[in-house]
Amino acid sequence: MTMDIKAILFDFDDTLGDRETYTHRTYCGKVDEVLPDADPWYREMVIQQCLIYEQHGDVKKTYVRDMILERFGVDFGDDFPQYWREHQPLNTVLYEDAKDTIMELKRRGYKIGILTNGEADSQRYKVESTGLLELVDALTISGETTTRKPEPEIFYLTAEKLGLKPEECAFVGDMFTNDIYGAHRAGMMPIWIWPHSERRYSDVNVTRIHHLRELLDLF
Repeated sequence: MTMDIKAILFDFDDTLGDRETYTHRTYCGKVDEVLPDADPWYREMVIQQCLIYEQHGDVKKTYVRDMILERFGVDFGDDFPQYWREHQPLNTVLYEDAKDTIMELKRRGYKIGILTNGEADSQRYKVESTGLLELVDALTISGETTTRKPEPEIFYLTAEKLGLKPEECAFVGDMFTNDIYGAHRAGMMPIWIWPHSERRYSDVNVTRIHHLRELLDLF
């Protein structure tokens, strides 16, 4: 095993879950609800602007709602955050290599964990509905704790669930602030996954991958 690593921990959204796909689907549903007769090109323009405003999920949905209203006069309504909590989990899909990679890592003797920020019900539903809950040895959701990434305590908590020290864990995530910096602070081995087409640069020496299956070359 690489560098005495005994467990591989994963973020969920944009790491295991193909967030770009299920986020697009969720915005499609809301735009179709409020603009049922929109020209297809205008409809897609509004949806794509939503994806820009939401910054890979790093802002509140009220911000996206307010920006779309200000720019286009399209009103998602006061209940949009609730709409999002109810509908995004229903659209959740995994990256195509997620399950196979996890199963192979388990076959090689690694423990598997998921550590994700978010509301308890929605994040747990995502993990359960995609069939991952039965494959992981530990699941930590910030909404079920008193801490969240990038605070070291939530990384410590997940390692403790596995009966391991933080330095015996690698953590795979897409967000530098929450995932990579958080794992580094906690003493875990950070692995920066960026599944999108554009490149990401860094002046720090961090292991980077673009696809989950690349983990099988590391461990």
